[in-house]
Amino acid sequence: MAGHVFVTGANGRIGQHLIRRLLADGHQVVGTARTEKKAALVRALGATCLVGELSQPSMVDEGIEGASVIYHLAGGVRGPGTATPDRVNRQSTLYLIDRLQDCPNLDALVFTSSCAVHGDRSGLWLDEAMPAHPHTRYGKAKLDSENALLTAAQASDLPLRIVRLAAVYGPGFPFLMEDWIRSGQAKLPGEGRNYVPTIHIDDAVEGLIRCADPSAQHDFYNLADVEPVTLAEFYGAVARATGGNTPKFWSTWVPSYIQFGLARWNEKIQSRFPLTPRFTPDNLRLFTASCRLQVDRMERERGMVWKYPRAIEGIMKSISEG
Repeated sequence: MAGHVFVTGANGRIGQHLIRRLLADGHQVVGTARTEKKAALVRALGATCLVGELSQPSMVDEGIEGASVIYHLAGGVRGPGTATPDRVNRQSTLYLIDRLQDCPNLDALVFTSSCAVHGDRSGLWLDEAMPAHPHTRYGKAKLDSENALLTAAQASDLPLRIVRLAAVYGPGFPFLMEDWIRSGQAKLPGEGRNYVPTIHIDDAVEGLIRCADPSAQHDFYNLADVEPVTLAEFYGAVARATGGNTPKFWSTWVPSYIQFGLARWNEKIQSRFPLTPRFTPDNLRLFTASCRLQVDRMERERGMVWKYPRAIEGIMKSISEG
């Protein structure tokens, strides 16, 4: 049934794909973006977009007024300058929570958390009952956001759905690193034998929408590929699809104390400027962690059917469309 949907972080890559689907399904969509330039991307899709931060109560109130579903996508591994993972994720979530008492007709609040809340589990299969154990600031910020939302949901009977989302790839998504791999110069941390959960954007959108259905029975849902592959297999497929060279994994010949020392130094320097550091201790840990997400709950309860249950096929499709 079509209705009013509010999307935070609407200008992000996931947000734009989700909004296209919501509009195609007949929903009225209101999103948020931090700047007019980013808002223009959302408006070009046919949605309404409010400009500002979630710390602005009037903007949030305008967006959630009459909403039947809220997708809280705003967040990220890190922001520019001093926008730490905590500020970008937990703090923005607290601002949203502060306004949720004005949503009497809400059918679902869908929060996109991350598989990063699990940290490094040495390739272990993880279901929704597995306790989280983050080993990065980003994973901790996502877990803190989950806990804040759970507390609010218990106090106000909010219809909360926490989706622990895998790394999303698709046409134009940076996780593919296709241009770098095509150039033949790609060098990546780790050894490539680890499992980083992934999911194609089409399947990510489908899963998020299914979790917003009022019939959803649980607070937590894992959302990832059915058949995980190692990082070496993933980027080997990107190399084949682009005609590039398989990346070289350099952690076997660069000691970890040097890697993390350089990453800490780089983040410290770049955070003094309005830049988003990419080479950070968090990114190293996220890229070398290993776990696999069980998605039986999505399949069994939400009736999820994956277009790309294994990343290899999704990569070929993504690069052919890119």
